[in-house]
Amino acid sequence: MFVFKRIVWIVGALLFAGTSLPAAAQAVYKCGWRSYSQQPCAPKRVVNTADAPVPAKSDRRAEENRVLAQSLRRLPGETSAQFATRRHRATLLQEDRLECSRLDTRIPFEKERMKNPNPEEVQQAGADLADATKRFRKLHC
Repeated sequence: MFVFKRIVWIVGALLFAGTSLPAAAQAVYKCGWRSYSQQPCAPKRVVNTADAPVPAKSDRRAEENRVLAQSLRRLPGETSAQFATRRHRATLLQEDRLECSRLDTRIPFEKERMKNPNPEEVQQAGADLADATKRFRKLHC
């Protein structure tokens, strides 16, 4: 019994010693002010970017910026609702703005067609009006 207790004690001591030994630390490299890596950092070198292609600014984006800048000012004689609509539409693409302005005239036209006494004309106007309002909502005009 004494030998068994001694073996259990030795095995326990070895297990405790094995778990308390510090693990081998990995190398850590400081690459910048707050960046660290497990691999050595690339050497700092100057890269010549003179030959790198630079994308030209598109005229479309410049036009959108111009329209957005104009939308920040209220025009003389403009109601607050008209100003809010124009300001909101300035964030849309130019094609969408043009389609919204076309829909602004088409929707009242289709509503007038609904007053026609001809039932076939009224039915066609109703379908066209539904399409126009659906597109109007989809574009977020």
